[in-house]
Parts: sequence; C-alpha cells; structure tokens
Amino acid sequence: MKIKKLVLGFFTVNCYIVTTEETNFIIDPGADFKIIDNFMKSERINPEFILNTHGHYDHIGTVPEITEVYEIPFYIHSKEEPIVTDPGKNMSSFFGGNALSLKTYNLIEDTDLVFFKQRGIEIFNFPGHTPGSIAIKLNDFLFTGDFLFNGGIGRTDLPGGSSDEMIESLKKIKDFNQEIVIYPGHGENSTLDWEFANNFYLSKDFMEGRGSWF
Repeated sequence: MKIKKLVLGFFTVNCYIVTTEETNFIIDPGADFKIIDNFMKSERINPEFILNTHGHYDHIGTVPEITEVYEIPFYIHSKEEPIVTDPGKNMSSFFGGNALSLKTYNLIEDTDLVFFKQRGIEIFNFPGHTPGSIAIKLNDFLFTGDFLFNGGIGRTDLPGGSSDEMIESLKKIKDFNQEIVIYPGHGENSTLDWEFANNFYLSKDFMEGRGSWF
C-alpha cells in the first residue's frame, strides 16, 4: 500500500491519495483541485472514488470538480448529509463567493459497508467533531480526519459538534491496537501508543471530567 499526503489550502488540510492492490482512492480532497490533479497525472493514478472523513468545507471544497473530471463517486457518512448540503453548516458561506451545497453524493450507512470491506477498508463512526465523522482503517493505518490529531482532538463547538459524543468516541479508540499509525486531517502523523501516553484528551483525567476543553 502507498499513501501520499498532499497539504492543501489556507487551512492546510491533509489530503491522502491511497493506492492498494484492491483500489485507488482519495481521502478528504480539500479545496485545491490543481495540486491533486497534477499529482494524479504525474503518477498516472486513476482514482476509483473519494471517501471523506466529514463534511466541512476545508475537506470537501474540490469534491464537485474531482467527481466531474474523473467521473468517480463521492462517499460520506449519512449523518453528514445535513452538513454537505448546507453552506452554513459546512461553513463554506463564510468564504465569500464559495458557498457550497453538494448535489451528488453517496451516503455510507453503518449497516452496509460491503463495498468498502471488499477493498480492505474498515469504517468507524466517531461523532463529536461532527455527527458523521469517521475514521478509515486500512491494515495498521488509521485516517482520523478532524476526530483525533497528533496531540489534540477536533473542535466540538462547530455545527453538529458535541463534547459528550467526542468523549464517548475517544473511549472507543482505546480498544484499537496501539501500534496503529494515525494520519490526521491536519498536522503531522502519529501513533496510538504515543497519543495514549501524551495526548491529554486521551488521559483518564480528561475522560473523567477533571480537565478543561482546549
């Protein structure tokens, strides 16, 4: 498996181009089509689909252009539909002239993941940053979007965010193999064992309400 990270746009979103024996796909294409397109052409990669960790504008900005040019489907969790279709909730309306409401998308349901399992992909819904935030697992690699960062976690004060749901999601991540490598939506890569040892938001104090948010 090959993973290429492209850092895109004003918000420095991590877009990942993943190539495996089963498939090629894009995770979180951000808002810079040219960089993605140039990389695809230089590497002669034909992506099969786009898979997003969540629906905020900085992660979906160039979805319409990629799906049109490459003629591929776009997948996102069903709980993100109210976000990707609403410029206010996906926050694109805050960027003058760039209001974005996606019209074409495929919704992921937790009970029907055959398409992804056939390609060696596991999907986990970790609400908190948004209701339909997901982590994408391939082998010992976990793409966490804005759920879990190197040394931090995603904000819960944006549309659809929930501090209570974030805590419950963080508790679930403790069941994962600690040797897993994390590829977050922003910032540098990490590993779960490092996060368990150093990330305050995965500490017992925070989980039991003895620490403050951010």
